[in-house]
Amino acid sequence: MTLSTLDLGTVQLPPETIRLRQEVREFLAAERAAGTVLGRPDSWLTGWDPAFTRRLARRGWVGMTLPRTYGGGGRSNLERYVVIEELLAAGAPVSAHWVADRQAGPTILRHGTEAQRNHFLPRIAAGACFFS
Repeated sequence: MTLSTLDLGTVQLPPETIRLRQEVREFLAAERAAGTVLGRPDSWLTGWDPAFTRRLARRGWVGMTLPRTYGGGGRSNLERYVVIEELLAAGAPVSAHWVADRQAGPTILRHGTEAQRNHFLPRIAAGACFFS
């Protein structure tokens, strides 16, 4: 049996995502120097650091794809992917906001009442509301 190789070609990221990736890497280098980023391979699960989450949120890196009307960044899924990829590769402590940002926020946006959206989504984007 012969396995063939799937060639997806070269993917070129848009220039704004390349700049964003560099910005995240610089932020992570400073956090690593400060002793915040410890390179945990399971940081999305065990890296609980609400202060780190708030620093990310101040940069607009939590709630990135939530609409601006609810305090989110209104950014693309690709931009969000770039940020998450860098955070996870560095082992950054992201578990405080992981469920809120990735599951609860989008669920509330889609299925929540307007009152729930107005209450929870800005808090998620600010790094001040956590779910488990």
